[in-house]
Amino acid sequence: MPLSPNSREPRPGRSPAPLQEPAPGPGAGHGTDPVAAVEADLVLLMGTCSSWMDEQVLEEVRRSTRGKVRHSDGYVFQHLTDGPRRVTELAELLGVSQQAASKQVADMAERGLLERRADPLDRRARAVVLSPDGREAVRAARSARADVAARVREILGPDIAEQVVGHLRELAVATGALEDLTQRRRRPEGSR
Repeated sequence: MPLSPNSREPRPGRSPAPLQEPAPGPGAGHGTDPVAAVEADLVLLMGTCSSWMDEQVLEEVRRSTRGKVRHSDGYVFQHLTDGPRRVTELAELLGVSQQAASKQVADMAERGLLERRADPLDRRARAVVLSPDGREAVRAARSARADVAARVREILGPDIAEQVVGHLRELAVATGALEDLTQRRRRPEGSR
């Protein structure tokens, strides 16, 4: 259940979510108090906060693009921000079959987020590019991420927020997640 900052009260207008059992280890062993167990479970807390941030960004992007964008579109956008790509290239980058990439591109083109054009390097081939609405979705996502980051800094305060960023950066480096992010190796769930 989403909580208001510094409170155990649910935010207005939100229905309670089913409670999940915490993973064994740190956070477990809080007797029968499920709230205390969840509050001490690092993985659940990080995942929940990440989900909240993703929801905030996606809501803003959808508002900006009149509801055209789906969560999985971001995986395609990240590979088109630098310019056109062929579907075969997108499939490889996304870790999916060429058929799956073609289907995703066709769906996004139908929703007005992508365009297919002649490949500038090979006129016989077709390249995929961001449409004006696709570029707007990328712009809106960047703006929304900045807004969410500002909100988190407001909740935590600037000093704690900087400490959190530092610790998350350290974790991201140690796990290889930062390199995956900077190399745009994030892939849709189904391709893992």
